[in-house]
Amino acid sequence: MSKRTVLNEVYKGLVQSMSIPAELHDKDGKKFASFDSVVPIHCCTPEEVTERAKSTHHYCDVFTEKLLAPLGELAYVRLDENTAEKIFINRSKRILMVSSDGCLAQWRCAATFESANHYIAGTPIVNKEGALVSVVTAKRGNHYAVSTFEGEGGYFETSLPWEIVHPMNGDLMYGDKTFQSRDELRSYIAELSPPEVSAELPVRPILLTGAIPRLSVITQNGRQIAHQYLHGVHASDVQYL
Repeated sequence: MSKRTVLNEVYKGLVQSMSIPAELHDKDGKKFASFDSVVPIHCCTPEEVTERAKSTHHYCDVFTEKLLAPLGELAYVRLDENTAEKIFINRSKRILMVSSDGCLAQWRCAATFESANHYIAGTPIVNKEGALVSVVTAKRGNHYAVSTFEGEGGYFETSLPWEIVHPMNGDLMYGDKTFQSRDELRSYIAELSPPEVSAELPVRPILLTGAIPRLSVITQNGRQIAHQYLHGVHASDVQYL
């Protein structure tokens, strides 16, 4: 029986013979794959996340105990045990990824590849030598993110998961709040108490989508302590597989 890591039966794109190992799994009726111990964070159970966060290298939405191979100009994505799609890396069309493992809230402006195949989470991405570059985790349309250490990225030390806010055009933002005027915003800030951060009061990471995505970090009482604009990256309509 073929161990496909795509949902479509008819393969598309630049298909060629190549053997890439993978294990297939099922979580709540949804298929995902792993390569040795490398697996998307969002596919793990809460117990697995707690355990694996202690030993992983910090790739966004990827658990791995070994460093991954550098990302080149082209790569190969597994279709089944004997077949792969040759793909080209696009560093101009980037997707903003986020992930949380109970210790760090990570983010990465990830390079992408375009494919008409419907890959499942955890599908291995390798270089021409067969070394693992990353695994499939998220996509936007037909563009799949490639999580590596390359490009803009970082993390906030917090046990809390990301909160995603979709502001309307023209809204003024402070943390996770929207305001219709600067006077309204100033009044809100004036009433906030000083920031308090501790193990019992961890910060909240916020992703603001839109034409120019933003990252915000706020305290439990709503005080914003960090705010960053990200240009040239897509944050809306990102699907975690």
